[in-house]
Amino acid sequence: MTDRHDTTTATPVRGPRLSAEDKRQRNSYLREFVPAIVAFGIVLAIVETTVEADTPGARLWVLLPVLPMIGVAIALYRAVQRADEYGRIVMLECMAIGFGVAMVVAMALGFLGGIGVAWTYGGWLVFGAGMAAWSGTLLIRGMR
Repeated sequence: MTDRHDTTTATPVRGPRLSAEDKRQRNSYLREFVPAIVAFGIVLAIVETTVEADTPGARLWVLLPVLPMIGVAIALYRAVQRADEYGRIVMLECMAIGFGVAMVVAMALGFLGGIGVAWTYGGWLVFGAGMAAWSGTLLIRGMR
């Protein structure tokens, strides 16, 4: 019979253990990624709540949230550059799956557009599907 209060038994560790170098790389990535994604959210909220479609320059203003996303792309690129060979393989495989899903969704929307079915926010569907596939694949790979 097992003693419920026995502290000598180890509790199972979930997920991969990170080395000091892995933690350093993760923290470097987060220091670059988090400010860029927060800036994106703030700029997007401002643009969505203040820009009217019929105002002069609206087409330029609605593109403003793209600028912080450049910072996200740079943070991601730098994370791949800092990663070891295995980390790069994992990241690139997950990106490839996300890219493939995004392309299939884009193609489906293109075919629908060819018969006159268009959705104003189709680009967001492509983006969301690709990002969900990418992050989902990363999560699944991380659980193995």
